[in-house]
Amino acid sequence: MDWKAKVQGFYINGNYNEVDVQKFVTLKKITQKEADEIIASKISKDESSAE
Repeated sequence: MDWKAKVQGFYINGNYNEVDVQKFVTLKKITQKEADEIIASKISKDESSAE
């Protein structure tokens, strides 16, 4: 299973927050780097939609 894609989808849709994303790092389903990328992807998406 592609955990990064699944978590990222839920995070971008607003189902998960940053704490939820970090839980997947703790469970070793994704790496910290992947979690950082997921969080950054929403931030960059939010910034582009604000323009």
